[in-house]
Amino acid sequence: MPDPRFFNRTGPFRVRDIAAWTGGVVVGSCDLDITISDLAHLSKATSADLCYLAGAEYAEVAANSKCGVCLTTEELAEKAPPNAIVVVVDDPQGAFAVAAEVFYPNQPEVITDAKITVGGAFIDKTATLAGDVVVESGAVVGPGVIIGSRSRIGPGATIGAGVVIGQDCDIGSQVSLIACLLGDRIVIHPGACVGQDGFGFVFDSVAGRHRKVPQLGRVIIDDDVEIGANTTIDRGSLEDTKIGGGCRIDNQVQIGHNVSLGPRCVVVSQVGISGSCKIGSDVVLAGQVGLADHVTIGPKAQVAAKSGVMRDIAPGEAVMGYPAKPIRAFWREVAALGRLVSRKKSS
Repeated sequence: MPDPRFFNRTGPFRVRDIAAWTGGVVVGSCDLDITISDLAHLSKATSADLCYLAGAEYAEVAANSKCGVCLTTEELAEKAPPNAIVVVVDDPQGAFAVAAEVFYPNQPEVITDAKITVGGAFIDKTATLAGDVVVESGAVVGPGVIIGSRSRIGPGATIGAGVVIGQDCDIGSQVSLIACLLGDRIVIHPGACVGQDGFGFVFDSVAGRHRKVPQLGRVIIDDDVEIGANTTIDRGSLEDTKIGGGCRIDNQVQIGHNVSLGPRCVVVSQVGISGSCKIGSDVVLAGQVGLADHVTIGPKAQVAAKSGVMRDIAPGEAVMGYPAKPIRAFWREVAALGRLVSRKKSS
């Protein structure tokens, strides 16, 4: 369920309403006036939730799901959760996006009910700040925000509604925090953005345009993390984006929605991590590495600079190249290519 601190839900809505919005057809006979209260991932749904099934690879998850209504295709209908009301649609993810826009029409906001305070900051009257928190000039602290002892909010930073910041944190100038929960001793350098929309779109063939998929997850950052200047960390779509304790993330890194980064990872400048990647503990991603979506990288793996990772990487494996391959294989190929070029020049 999306966190109510950040997302305001409407509804509940009847099954017949959901079918009407999505252009779906209900399979079999059922009570179309049953109400659905929320949206959820298949693995976490209850009988009051709406989910979608868009691929056969999720059939095992669906078989154990308790969701109340499932949007899916005619081909996948038999793989839908056993006790769910099935609504057949052409594009399950697109239909889910339509429903999500109705359930959650508004995105997280940074609106304060406060006049300028001492020191030139704007702090909402419902925010809770420890007595020794420092908020610099021009910063905005939204409603329901909680900030722990000895933390500092830099000039011009924006702290969105409901955000939680732990103790001994240093939030740099012009940082933007939305829909996120931060632990203790976190350093975020100037210009970083955490918790903005993930890059989620589906193509609506009827309307002939890309339709935005509402991003209803959060960003969870554990203790002792440092995040570099102008880095961006997107919030999750339905699940959370997670940054493990002790991670070191350099400047100008992009971390997509639903990414899970294990403890003590090192992510060097200009790395791009696509959505739903799962990265184990103590992984090193060198400069300008790119990860395709849904890639899994095992603990203590290392990826050399400028590599493009298109497949899963085993624990402890060192890879290099585009596409990335075991580093010894990469250098053997480079050496072989060099020998071929030398022979061609000598002939």
